[in-house]
Amino acid sequence: MSMKKTLATIALLGAVALALSGCATSSGSQNVPAGSSGKSGSSSSSSAAKPVGSLPWNAGGFLGGNATPTVADGEKGKVSVVSQGVLESDGFGSGTLLIAFRNNTDKAVSHVDFTGTANAGGKIVASGESQGTIPAQVQPGEAGFSFIYFSDVASIPADGVEYKFKASTSAADTSSYNTAPLTVTQADNNGTAIIGGAENKTKKPLTGPYSVEVYCLNGNDLAKQIGTFATEDGDIEAGDSVSFSVDLYGGTCDSFVLGVSGYFQ
Repeated sequence: MSMKKTLATIALLGAVALALSGCATSSGSQNVPAGSSGKSGSSSSSSAAKPVGSLPWNAGGFLGGNATPTVADGEKGKVSVVSQGVLESDGFGSGTLLIAFRNNTDKAVSHVDFTGTANAGGKIVASGESQGTIPAQVQPGEAGFSFIYFSDVASIPADGVEYKFKASTSAADTSSYNTAPLTVTQADNNGTAIIGGAENKTKKPLTGPYSVEVYCLNGNDLAKQIGTFATEDGDIEAGDSVSFSVDLYGGTCDSFVLGVSGYFQ
């Protein structure tokens, strides 16, 4: 990543933290056994929540790629993690856990953030947090993908681990520095990279950096996540576009979904 984008990201995260302090609208917890894909987990809920039906993948139309995975329904009235991949170590002591979730509240949400703990032998053995979700705004009944980053996985056993999650969200509006979904207009895998573009169809001006997240799948199972930034990182107006090239680093990603997000000015 260029120094420009690194500095921009640091500055932006600081601004987002200030802008969103106290703005989270939901939180909660859930337990999901390792490798689970059942209807478990929760985040926000309301006693007056209206029933929400599960929508098909990419119901909001923001995402690109050639995969249309089936995602479990989750718990009514809550933002719930409904399945997870296998913990992947990076070989340097840290690792990632890919998760699928669904928004079963009756409100659209953004800034969907998860924290997670790995539990074994009656105690917490690792903790981590998510680093972005696709899509950036999630409609009632819609599903999405994210991942938990664990900075230390040395104590997580190969078997007998249970993951617990907590989620927080904000209202899906166009307030300053709220997450903004761009609409993917092209996402082509040329064998070494996934190349394409995304358009700002929010009718509002956006600011970067623009995160590009690719999730590779085996059928409905999450297999790998690759992230980068769009080539452009400045302000864009409604109707403007950004471009990207996501290096596959010698790997394969035949079935994938891809999302691009920035921030409202």
